[in-house]
Order: sequence, then C-alpha cells, then structure tokens
Amino acid sequence: MTPGAAPHLPEREGDEASRDDPTLHPPWHFRSHDLSRVFALSDGIFAFSMTLLVLSLALPVGTHGGAVKSYLLSSTFLDSLYAYVITFYVIFAWWRAHNIVFSYIRGYDRALLHLNIVFLLFIAILPFAMGALNAAGSSPAGVVFFALVEVATGIVLGSLWTYAWRQGHLTAPGLLKSWERYITLTNFAVPTVFAASIPLAFVSTAYAEYLWAAIFAVPLLARRGARLVADARAGG
Repeated sequence: MTPGAAPHLPEREGDEASRDDPTLHPPWHFRSHDLSRVFALSDGIFAFSMTLLVLSLALPVGTHGGAVKSYLLSSTFLDSLYAYVITFYVIFAWWRAHNIVFSYIRGYDRALLHLNIVFLLFIAILPFAMGALNAAGSSPAGVVFFALVEVATGIVLGSLWTYAWRQGHLTAPGLLKSWERYITLTNFAVPTVFAASIPLAFVSTAYAEYLWAAIFAVPLLARRGARLVADARAGG
C-alpha cells in the first residue's frame, strides 16, 4: 500500500462489498473513506459556537454615555471577558485537537460518526456553558458545569481517537506508536486541567477559573516533552 493511501476498512460477517468497486459498502453499514462532509459539519459547528460567544459580552440594557466606561472597567465585565477569552481558546484547542486526530484517520464507520457527533454536541453547548458560568457569579455551580462539559468533551474525543486506531482500524498505515501516544496524551490533557478545577471551585471559584489558564501551556509542554523523548531515543 502506498503511503497516504486509504486503508481497507475491516469487513464483518455478512458484509457484501460492491463487485465493481470494493471500496463501496452497503448503505446500512454507513462506512466510507470520504470525510469531506464530516469535516464540513464539524467546522461549521466549531465556527458557529465561537461566533455565538460574543453575545455574552453585550452591554446591559440602559447603559449609555459615561456608564459604558464604568461598565467596561467593572469586575462584572472583566470576568465576562476572561470567560470569553478562555472559552474561545478552548474551542480553538478542541478544533486543533479534532484536526490532528482526523489528519490520521482515513475513513469512518457508524461508531466513529456517532462519537464525532457526540463530541460536536458538547462543542455546541459551550456558549450556553459560558453563559451559565457568567450568570452563576461566585456560585461554584457555573464553574463545575463548565468544567464538566470540558471533561466530557475530552473523554469523547479521546474515545474517538482510541476507537479509530485500535478497534476500528481507521487510521493511516504506518502510524507510529509514539504518535498515537502523543495524540492520546494531548486529547486528555485539557480535560485533566478542568477536572482538577472542580474540587477547587468549592473553595474558590476565582482560583478554579485561574487554573484554567494552564490550558495555554498544555500544547507547549506536550510538544516539548515529545521532542525531548524523540531526541533521547535518537541519541540512544
């Protein structure tokens, strides 16, 4: 098989591929190598969710003149702005992780599509989660709900990736084990940060939200660690 070619999806008992085109499967199996519509749906939901976030920064009704400046300098607005930046970056981080995962996937089946749609469900709910976070104020409910959504998102994407390269055999041929481990690690790193913030929220919601800033360092640390391991193996 040539590098980059689509691997043959595993047949199951009762499968009957087309005689004219072995890559075609019965429609009830819902398997294919064409990922274009999967990408289109996924990117659309990512873009729509990121756009909706800005609605949380609307000025309160009746804010005019000098009151605008006061509001922009208030802790209420600054907290909302922080939540907006974090959530916007989190969605970008999930888009990047999703993009990396699917850059090594060469086909899909029903199970993978279901995992992807559940992942997108959590992406689509993030604007609401941010709204709940802002509305909760100092109550830990908003922080806990937001963090739980992020944890669930990471678990689903990690499960999707694990299924693709392990059970589904849907990844590109020649995928190195070290690459598989790196992608798995980065998929679970962000939700780990949010999981750690949940018990902290019951002590201080402010400290829990500050902990979320660690997600900015996760990609840098992951890349640095992977390169150090690769260099050590090359040197050995």
